Amino acid sequence: MAIKKTASKVKTKAEFNFDIENSKRNNKTTKKNLKKLGTGGVVAVICMLIIGILAGIFGVKYLTKNDCFELIGKDELTLTLGERYIDEGIHAISFGRDVSNKMYIETNLKVNDDGEYYADEIGTYYILYKVDDLKYDTIFTVQRIRLITFVEESEDII
Repeated sequence: MAIKKTASKVKTKAEFNFDIENSKRNNKTTKKNLKKLGTGGVVAVICMLIIGILAGIFGVKYLTKNDCFELIGKDELTLTLGERYIDEGIHAISFGRDVSNKMYIETNLKVNDDGEYYADEIGTYYILYKVDDLKYDTIFTVQRIRLITFVEESEDII
């Protein structure tokens, strides 16, 4: 003979008890500790805080003094239709480290298997450079653009 079991629902409620008396007691303890510390102690703590902030600022300045995000080569080019362009890329230093290898590119140009950029029509095209890095992608959004104008062969190249 089979026995039929039914499940019963168990209701649980999350409770949040904030003990005001305990909070007041902690407040009094904090005030007592500040009185024990005295004026000289409070001044010392404030001075240490200021020294810590200044050390942090100068430390970041020192770590980032040689940082850069620059295009290698010209930022505007004029080529004749049919010419190929080999990209020179960027030079990026972040927090003293070379992060140029983390570069990625967005472009409206065509690229062949050899990595050469070209266009089938006259016009102005772009290569947009970004770096996947904490400083240049997360903290600050930094990017560089190279403009490449393709003209017909009979036009004068500037």
